[in-house]
Amino acid sequence: MHIESLRNDRPRNDWTRPNPMTSHLRRAQTAALILTVALTVSACASMNGAPTVDAEHASEQMQSLVRDTMRAAGGEWTSASDGPAGDACTTPDGGEGVWFSWDHDADGPSDPQAVMHHVDRVWRDKGLATRTQSVQRADGRTLHRVSSAGRDVDSIQFNATTGHMSINVQSLCGAGNIDDFTENRGS
Repeated sequence: MHIESLRNDRPRNDWTRPNPMTSHLRRAQTAALILTVALTVSACASMNGAPTVDAEHASEQMQSLVRDTMRAAGGEWTSASDGPAGDACTTPDGGEGVWFSWDHDADGPSDPQAVMHHVDRVWRDKGLATRTQSVQRADGRTLHRVSSAGRDVDSIQFNATTGHMSINVQSLCGAGNIDDFTENRGS
């Protein structure tokens, strides 16, 4: 049996006559590496750059999402406070900022799983990434939960059982001074 070698037995000098395919692959790999570095630097710059929202806008976005969630879930909602409560935070660029929380409660629906799916759909229609979860509690009720984070708010969670519904939310950290959002405004 005779096997022919496809290999050229002559010595090869890669420096004088590069393989065109190898050259092409090296250029493509170099371009991909440059693009990766550029995107990484760009992402880091945007994370460390100026905040994308001011505190007033962060509060408005959060309140709008809470109201849309209450409408989607139905029921009579009560707030844990007279309005959004502000706390000082540090913006992504290291500046002074404010974020807000605003929790609400309501009686539970007869079909909490259906309500969870409806809230999930409303949030997804707004472009939010969501996570749903159903967990059996010690009291025998199933807790149905949908949560999201990082787009219109820092975090939001909707919870429902047949006995209770709740919304827990924290806005994005928006540029601003906490003193501008306290009860003593104007005094």
